[in-house]
Amino acid sequence: MNYFADLAGQFEKPFHEEYFTGAAPNSFTDMISEVLPAVVHPDEAFDLALIAHSTPDSRPTRPACYLSNVLAGNPLSFALSEQGVTAPFTAIRVTGEYARDAAFRRAMVISLDQSFLWNGAEAQLPEGTRMPGRDSAVVLVLARDGALGSMSVRNFADVAAGEVCRLVAEQLRDLATSWTPMTTIAGVGVDPELAEDFPIRWAPEDLPCTGVWSELADGLAQWTTTGQRVVLVDYDPILRYLSLCTVDVPGAEPGPLAGV
Repeated sequence: MNYFADLAGQFEKPFHEEYFTGAAPNSFTDMISEVLPAVVHPDEAFDLALIAHSTPDSRPTRPACYLSNVLAGNPLSFALSEQGVTAPFTAIRVTGEYARDAAFRRAMVISLDQSFLWNGAEAQLPEGTRMPGRDSAVVLVLARDGALGSMSVRNFADVAAGEVCRLVAEQLRDLATSWTPMTTIAGVGVDPELAEDFPIRWAPEDLPCTGVWSELADGLAQWTTTGQRVVLVDYDPILRYLSLCTVDVPGAEPGPLAGV
């Protein structure tokens, strides 16, 4: 505890001793350790493990180091932040770049929402940052032979809030096909007017980073029996980032990057 008190003092930040003496909230490492047994098989080796979050860890843990230690294959592990609610989309795009290596086997992308912030960190966040209302972790395992079919990401920077509806509508019309039904999952940062032209499945408001991905997980049981093109879309109004991820469930033959 003295270490963190000294660290806060060096940066002229307040230190709250009660965060260490009271009941400890879930940390990112706690959340990851809870979900891994359900998604990891002992014989599966990973090359990459990425953590995506829009608000900081409730306690100063080292989840990336934890993943490198517990996952087979000694994967390269790191976290993506400063991307707001679009961090998971960026993580999938980054994974796609690593997957260009012919030796690539599989990667893990973990999106996290943490409802408690450590040591007054909320005061350091940009004004208007959406805080999670509950803890949530969503894990995607990505591989070339993934059973869910191909995935692709489109990112747009410096998008004004007034342009989101038009730009997303253009992308959805481009992504619509005649050979499979399409479902759109949208975060609350997306203009509600989009629902006037497209059926929208809205993500929970209290899960800014994991919301659209939790809706993807919830719908899989139905979509894997019917076939579906699922388009996930979210917008961060502070950073002006707009991202879309297309998942073909189950679609044609798995593409260069697929989720399982």
